Amino acid sequence: MTEHLIECSFFVPVRRDAHLSDGLPHSSEAWLRLDDAIFDRFGGLTFDPDVYRGAYRDPDTGLRVNDESRRFIVAIAENELNDLRQLLIEVCGWFFQKCIYLNVAGKVEFVKKP
Repeated sequence: MTEHLIECSFFVPVRRDAHLSDGLPHSSEAWLRLDDAIFDRFGGLTFDPDVYRGAYRDPDTGLRVNDESRRFIVAIAENELNDLRQLLIEVCGWFFQKCIYLNVAGKVEFVKKP
């Protein structure tokens, strides 16, 4: 019998956070690092080719921030959820983000560095 997998998706903005960094687009090396990390840890991924536009209120400034993000989808075992969260904490550093929007089977959480 196949192990039950949970679909998880997360968004990574296409630009570094302007308050943490310079607001410039990420390098192709950063995207490859993320792709490799997901594949190495979970054995597969889906990369959505579309760019998602959105907005949020910056928790530090209270101002509206408009952004564009790439969406990644992985199917993982429930016991790998903390591994995904740990990877996303690392991604916050690699991509200069305050947090990463994570959807775990329809339940949303924001993963940030402790």
